[in-house]
Amino acid sequence: MGVSFQILGPVRVHRDGEAQRVPAGRPAALLVTLLLHAGAVVPVERLREELWGRCPPVSALANLRSHASQLRHLLDSPGRPARLPAEHGGYLLRVEPGELDAAEFERLATEGHAARIGGEPELAATLLGKALALWSSTDPSGAYGPVTAAAFDRLRERRAAARETYANCRLDLGDAGTPALLTLLRDHVTEHPLREPAWALLMTALHRSGDQAGAVRTYQAACRALDGELGVAPGPELTELYREVRRHAPRSPVPSRRRVAPHARDHPDIRDRPVDPQGRRVPHELPCPSAPFVGRRAELARLGDALADARRQPVTVAVFGMAGTGKSALALRAAAAALDAFPDGQLHLDLGGSVADTPPPPLQVATRVLRALHPGADEPAPAGIAEARARVRSLLFDRRVLLVLDNATDAAQVDGLLPVRGGCALLVTSRTPVTSGDAPALRLDPLPAADALALLRATAGDRPVDDEPEAASAVVSLCERLPLALRTVSGRLTEGPHWSLSRLARLLRDERYRLAETGLGPRLGASYRRLGSAAPIFLRLGRAHPGPVTAELTAALTGAPPEDAARALDRLVAAQLAEPAGPGRFHIGDLVRLYAAELAANEAAQTATVRPAPARPGGSPGPGG
Repeated sequence: MGVSFQILGPVRVHRDGEAQRVPAGRPAALLVTLLLHAGAVVPVERLREELWGRCPPVSALANLRSHASQLRHLLDSPGRPARLPAEHGGYLLRVEPGELDAAEFERLATEGHAARIGGEPELAATLLGKALALWSSTDPSGAYGPVTAAAFDRLRERRAAARETYANCRLDLGDAGTPALLTLLRDHVTEHPLREPAWALLMTALHRSGDQAGAVRTYQAACRALDGELGVAPGPELTELYREVRRHAPRSPVPSRRRVAPHARDHPDIRDRPVDPQGRRVPHELPCPSAPFVGRRAELARLGDALADARRQPVTVAVFGMAGTGKSALALRAAAAALDAFPDGQLHLDLGGSVADTPPPPLQVATRVLRALHPGADEPAPAGIAEARARVRSLLFDRRVLLVLDNATDAAQVDGLLPVRGGCALLVTSRTPVTSGDAPALRLDPLPAADALALLRATAGDRPVDDEPEAASAVVSLCERLPLALRTVSGRLTEGPHWSLSRLARLLRDERYRLAETGLGPRLGASYRRLGSAAPIFLRLGRAHPGPVTAELTAALTGAPPEDAARALDRLVAAQLAEPAGPGRFHIGDLVRLYAAELAANEAAQTATVRPAPARPGGSPGPGG
């Protein structure tokens, strides 16, 4: 019968129909984290931070191996493939379709939304009802790290959207405010008091049931919630509904196209997306920026000019650079600035190249674009990548659509999507250039020192920077002016008054902790795992003293032939782990060097025949057995 996993509530595992005892604490947190990334290798660096935070104990690696062993005993069955192998510096949990309730919820919710868009409210209500039934009455809880907690937040937002679409379908089908629907909506507004569509649905259901006074009280409660939390009055739709209730006017189902509250724009709900005059869906998938953005005026202008060329013909624009330079933030800012130039829609796909070991293959990328442009289409799945790309081009022909493909890993993921005519644009971000030589490509470097300091000020606040300007400059330098590192380390200052920029600078000067504090390790891991035969040389360079690197020095340190050393340095440059510093000279940043050194130390510990030395705090060791 296999294994089933339930995480939309208390964590439960059933194997061959029998409930299994899930070890509490970090083993359960490890299981949930791996389930939310099922089918992909999760690097050890990320797992350690998820389970122990930014300063894991020296025993973290050994404990992680112990927790993984506990889970293997829980999940593995004799004669069946291993569920939880250690692969490529991380762990991979294999989950089959239908085994994980969260994945089933996502599938049913997506199909339900598409059914409603397609004019099938009865089918949509059935699918969404099944999706909502997968959630336990007890909300998921646990001591999860930031990535896992964010994944649960996204699932809860999807549940909120599913509830509202389900309620809309019930009202479309003539529900007269039955107790079951009213209970669902009352619970919903209690959990999400700032969602105006939720209040509108509850008011409508109450009015349908004949409880006019209850509908009026609901409007008054909505006013108090919105004013108390946001300092705003209800929008025009909710206000007009209130007027209709007061007039005793019969209320029809809530329209499917409504104003989306600002807090919901980061989680687009497909029922709210408009349709163009030809009946085609107009997707708006760009997420709302969630972090301060500083500088990059020249880069934004260059991207804006390149996207403007799409008025004449389809264009591809590429942004590439090392981990942590802010490529995604820049691309999304440029895409938002060009929003009006693409009235037929904007798509956003994260292809996982910044952290994933197994990014989606080209067919999956093309199929995802197809679903976004043509949901619920009653046609067979494409037979292969060529057919999928051809369908995408047909849907984009003579339209003005912007496709933002974030964190691409190779050209095959992004090739062949644009038609020969129309106003479409493809904006791609990647570590290395993945587009043809004809496409404009912008290399993104670390921020200039002044902009990096301004970003620290924007994230940490004016007062800490003004009070300790020398420490602020030191933090900027130790973070190598990388936006990701600066945003990550500034989070320390929000933990309480016991943190200051001086203390943060002292912590970053200690090489045992610097890499872990900046959060750059998992991002560098994605580049390292693609080095191939150059990986051993990269590890050896991590143990070398800081300074310029040459092919001759590399050959002397590693024992490799000079030509092999030169080729390895070329691979490091291509992977954005080193950069040219003049003829025959290369520079490896301190954060990259620290990452290489910690990988090398871990590899030596794993291969030693004696008891391994303790892992260094903040390091990046692999999973071992």
